Order: sequence, then C-alpha cells, then structure tokens
Amino acid sequence: MASQRTLLPRSTPAASGMSSRSITALLDRLEALSVECHSIMIVRHGRVVAEGWWAPYSAERPHLLYSLTKSFTSIAVGLAIADGMLSLDDRVADVLPDHVPDDISEQGRRLTVHHLLSMTTGHRTDSLAEAWQREPGDLVKGFLRVPFFDAEGTRHAYDNPTTFVLARMVERATGRSLPELLEERPFEPMGVDHAEWDRVASGTAFGFHGLHLTTEPVAAFGELLLRGGMWGDRRLVPREWVELATGRHTATLQLEDGSGDADYLHGYGYQFWMSRHGYHGDGSFGQQCVVVPSHDLWSP
Repeated sequence: MASQRTLLPRSTPAASGMSSRSITALLDRLEALSVECHSIMIVRHGRVVAEGWWAPYSAERPHLLYSLTKSFTSIAVGLAIADGMLSLDDRVADVLPDHVPDDISEQGRRLTVHHLLSMTTGHRTDSLAEAWQREPGDLVKGFLRVPFFDAEGTRHAYDNPTTFVLARMVERATGRSLPELLEERPFEPMGVDHAEWDRVASGTAFGFHGLHLTTEPVAAFGELLLRGGMWGDRRLVPREWVELATGRHTATLQLEDGSGDADYLHGYGYQFWMSRHGYHGDGSFGQQCVVVPSHDLWSP
C-alpha cells in the first residue's frame, strides 16, 4: 500500500477565494453525466481546497496514469537538455545509432527531439501497432520503419512511440533510466516516494504510458508546473523548460467526423495539450492534470 505522505497544505474554498457551490456544481455535473470518478483534487494558491475518492478507490491507492505519463517524460527531457546532455536539434539516428534500421528513410534520419516532443514526425496516425508488428523487440527501430506521409514539422498526429523514443534518448544521454532520473529529480525532493512503472519485455519503462501514482503527487506535479519548476524555495525544473513544454508548438486537427473536445483543438506543446484556459496532461479514461494559470488553479 502506498504511503499517505502529505505533499500539499490544505485550506478551504472560501479561504482561497473560491465558491464551495461551484465545486458542488462540478460534482453534480459529473454525476449527471454519469462520469465514473475515481478521485479528484482541486488546488488553488498552492493549497488543496477540495479532494475526494469514490469507493473502492482511496487516497492510498495508486492510479495508472496512462498517457499522462508522457508529461512526466517531457520533464525528464527538459532536465537532460538543461544539463547539456541533449538538445532539441539532436537526431534520433545520431543518439541511438544501434536502433537505426538498414532501410531508414531520409526523413527518418532527420527526426529530432523537437519533432518527437511535438509529435510532428510525419505519421498521420498512431504508429504503435505497426511499429511493434514490424520490430517486436525494438520499438525504436519499428517506429523508424513505419512510412512517413507528411514532411516532419508540418502536421501533428498523436503518436505513442514518439515518447518511447524520447525516453530511450534521455536514458542514452544521461546514463540513467527514466524512472531513476525522475525519482532523483524531481520526485524525491518533492516527497513522492511511491512511483511505480510498467515496463516492456526488455525491462525499460514505456515512457508514453505506465506510471502509477496516487492522486496527490499528480496534484503536486501541477503545482510544480504552475510555479515554473519551483518546489518551495528549490528549483527542480528550469523555468524555461516548463514554459517551453507547456507552450503551443503545433496546431491540432479536428477528427475526420467533425467531433472532438474543444480543449484538444488549441494545439499541442511538448507532451502537453493546450486548453482554452491553460494546458493539461492527459491519459486514457480521464487521467488528467489540468493547469489554469490565470486562476492559479489546477486539478488532477
């Protein structure tokens, strides 16, 4: 069972300038829409003003974050760049030469950290299934073998292997595994002591998926982002990277049937989605870390 270590101070909605009725209205709306909630935590001015769990879920129970994991991997990339071990212009083929297929295309050779972070490599759909089918034992090589339909940097397509490749580039550049790097910086300084990771057969963390955390560390992650990488009086992530990662780098496209949530049509950053009122990390089945800087507010 995970530790119940408290990472954030508590307050009341009124003391933080929020209406408790608005929080009740949110919960009523979720119930009316038959949204199956597991947990919620609302933080304003650095203090938890509302929190709750729906049985059988509890504060001690870790949640699989699915693709919200990608936003944590982005922070690892930023740390490697800040340390001078990686750059946005570094090419996959140069950092991971042992994963380059013999039949790599010229476009595959040109792909950089920037293209991976912004998911603008030239694939039009998620390449995960095809990449694994082409190279069951080497997802990086499989990703580079999937044909590219658009020029790099011209079109966003949500593409899971981009983050897997980023994780491997970070590990090669730093000599640390992705879980080790994030454990050391920033989890341990924040007091997060129970991160769990799903891994591929080789033992490496997925990077695009597979991080398990309880609710409060996700809220604390939002606090870290909102404060520009500061945790109390300690700088854990460079402000420049937080601003770069959570800023818009490419447009996002509406689905072919015309549907799509408005908060996914405001562009994509570096493994973060832009929103109408801020930005968010997003995982399947509603795993969210929503940050609204204009209101000094965030919620997982």
